[in-house]
Amino acid sequence: MAKRLFWVILFWGFVSVSQAAEHEVRAVGVKFAPMFIIIEPGDNVSWVNMPAHMIETIDAMVPEGTEKIMTELGVDVNFTFDLEGIYVYKCTPHWGARMGGVMLVGNPSDIEGTIDAYLAEIQKDKSLLPAKGLLKKFKKHLQKQGVI
Repeated sequence: MAKRLFWVILFWGFVSVSQAAEHEVRAVGVKFAPMFIIIEPGDNVSWVNMPAHMIETIDAMVPEGTEKIMTELGVDVNFTFDLEGIYVYKCTPHWGARMGGVMLVGNPSDIEGTIDAYLAEIQKDKSLLPAKGLLKKFKKHLQKQGVI
């Protein structure tokens, strides 16, 4: 009986680990809620309430090898993220109002170093300046969560 119970628990552990989670980011005014999300590889993220918004990943602030995301204005979208890393995205029309978000996928190495590298990119390209505050808040958020 104990052996059978062990196999049942082990099986359900594998089933629960293998199921991808669903996450939702909502456009509220000129902000994303939540502004920061932490997900696992294979999870799906939906952006909703997007009638005047869009999603665009910032090329210098995503993991190497990531495909560019640039959605149509006014369309709710969802994507599955398999590649570990930190992704910074924006609503292009509202970037001046600092409408952006940051997503941590999995447990990549040197999270703080990646954030610092992204901050260094801002020095090279001033169009990325709205990401500065976003990244600093994200770093504090991860510290509070005990991630870094």
